Amino acid sequence: MSSAALETYLARLYTDDTVRAAFLLEPRAQALLHGLSPQEAEAMAAMDRVGLQMAAASYRAKRAGRAEHGSRATPAQRWWRRLLAAWT
Repeated sequence: MSSAALETYLARLYTDDTVRAAFLLEPRAQALLHGLSPQEAEAMAAMDRVGLQMAAASYRAKRAGRAEHGSRATPAQRWWRRLLAAWT
């Protein structure tokens, strides 16, 4: 049961609040709407919804942490900048 449509839809469920909210209201209908087979839609409808929300929150926090971390230079980056500045 690993189709490209299923994997794409799972990724959107984890990252898109609007898609996830619609899924939580009508899981089977939304899964079918996003191109999943009837069997995949049934499996998605049986998904642990609390776990889905927890995973989505965890991924959101990780993305926010990466974005925050990405704006600060790492110690190695700072060292290289000082080294290059000393040579120029």
